[in-house]
Order: sequence, then C-alpha cells, then structure tokens
Amino acid sequence: MKYIREQDVEGDRIGPPHQRVIRHLVTPENMGSKYLWLGTSSVDPGFTSNAHAHEDQEEVFYCVSGRGRIQVDDEDALLEPGVVVYVPPKAIHRLINDGDEILKVVSAVAPPFIPEKYKADHLIKD
Repeated sequence: MKYIREQDVEGDRIGPPHQRVIRHLVTPENMGSKYLWLGTSSVDPGFTSNAHAHEDQEEVFYCVSGRGRIQVDDEDALLEPGVVVYVPPKAIHRLINDGDEILKVVSAVAPPFIPEKYKADHLIKD
C-alpha cells in the first residue's frame, strides 16, 4: 500500500493571471500508477485556470468546496460542493472562481499526465 496526505504535498503554485495550486496526489512518479493521475486544484477568488485541452486524456472534476464555474468548450456550468463534471479529450476547459472563497476541486485524469506536457498545458515554468 502507498499512502499520502494532501497537506504534505507542496504542489505547483501558479501565479497571476491564473493563480492556483495544483497538488499531485497519485501519479506514476510518486505512487507508481499506470492508468491514472489524481490531484487537487485550489483556485483563489477572482482567478481562473488557463483555458487548455488535453490531447489524449479525459478528466473528471469533483467540487469539494467553494463556488465557481467551469467552462468546457462552449458550455458553462456552476461548480459547488458535490458537483461532478466530465471533460472528454480535446475539450477546452477552465475553472473560474467568481466567488469569495477558494474553489477546490479534486480531478482525476486518465491516462496520467506526462510531466512535460502537463507543464505546457497548465503554463507552469521551471
């Protein structure tokens, strides 16, 4: 068994204009997963994630706390605790926190991210 606590994962801190923290909880690198990436994204109030698509991965978002929206291609949906959204491969998507508290989602991606492609998709610089 492999075990990890979210609060022990530093994650990627992304600054403005897409201020958020992405924590990698289950990856091939840290847990040895072959078919899945699992993590959290915490988007600060007034910010959005960058609009992007994943060529080969499907992604599921589960809202844990806060309120906001998600855009998937030309659709827009409310995010609030308990809402689940499926994003197919190639769909352009982004999280929007238009609330006054941190918007936190758990996301699962399959197949898992390739680190270099993940960084490019999410505008992360070394």
